[in-house]
Amino acid sequence: MPLRELESEFGPLLTAGNHPTPDQSGTGDRLGLFRDSAGTIWGLPLAIEPGGTVMGCAPRAVRDAPVTDTYPRGMTVIGATNEPTGWRGGTGKLELLLRGVQGQVQWHAVSGSHIDVGAARTKTAIALLSA
Repeated sequence: MPLRELESEFGPLLTAGNHPTPDQSGTGDRLGLFRDSAGTIWGLPLAIEPGGTVMGCAPRAVRDAPVTDTYPRGMTVIGATNEPTGWRGGTGKLELLLRGVQGQVQWHAVSGSHIDVGAARTKTAIALLSA
């Protein structure tokens, strides 16, 4: 669905990153991080169309998915990275780059998950974080 529709349901896009992959077959799935009015951060798959349009995926199953991790209350998300693994075997855990009320910046590792969606039961990367 178009980015505008995702934002109307899941809140504004804060940043994007890559959902980790455990092997060198890729760099992981693009993941957009959206924060809704309740403070929940939804990590939803993103894609870029050939013309540059950003699209996203929010299967119905994501609404029933369990929370995958938490982030510190009162912090502002300013970016997302993947924790360096020190080897070429994977991308490492998803991290949020956060800014506190006093201006301090810190990284906070969080867990994501996969859900099975569609007729082919494709695994879709998600992260669902609560404060």
